[in-house]
Amino acid sequence: MMKTLKQNLQRVAASLLVFTVAGCGPLISFGGDDLAGETYSLRYSSEYTNYSPDAPIIYLSNPQMLEGLDGHSIAVMMPNGQRTVLDGVSWSTHISDLIRDYVGHAIGSQAGVNMIAEGGLDIKAGCRLGVKVWSFELATGASAAEDTVEIALQFSLVRVKDSTLISRPTFTQSVPVPSAGLGGVVEGFKTAMSAAADEYGPWMRERMSQCKG
Repeated sequence: MMKTLKQNLQRVAASLLVFTVAGCGPLISFGGDDLAGETYSLRYSSEYTNYSPDAPIIYLSNPQMLEGLDGHSIAVMMPNGQRTVLDGVSWSTHISDLIRDYVGHAIGSQAGVNMIAEGGLDIKAGCRLGVKVWSFELATGASAAEDTVEIALQFSLVRVKDSTLISRPTFTQSVPVPSAGLGGVVEGFKTAMSAAADEYGPWMRERMSQCKG
């Protein structure tokens, strides 16, 4: 098993080497010294929305993360089920914060609701949106061409005044890594998050009337 894991790590490392100018070493790898840290973020690509007095207020709870997913590292799921992370590279903030900000921005933009993610429930909100992150990782296949980015976000929309569960769907995306190197991995996460937003944005828009005070 250890031999198989080592071989898989070596293959993923080889596919993710990023070089600067000729003669310089790799910026990332699985092990070794002289790692130059790379930091990446994910942001929903749309204009920020302003407060609308006619739209419902929805409080977005801090996402709950499956064990091993939270933190700054880019998680990797190996074919044998073992988990690891990419060395020398990280997200710009905790993944839970990154997802909270992305979801709040995406839903506010697509559904036209007032998303509040700070201040606690002392704010008079019509609904509370909970997020459970079941998957947010790079999944390696038998070859580099089969590597995918996997995300799974379960939403729980609860009306505050009567504690009614309005809806509880799970939005999943499996996106092939479009190109070799770290840039391809990050692009896969961007594509997966955008595709998921195009599903949960309309989902919220169809239910926003149930969140009005």
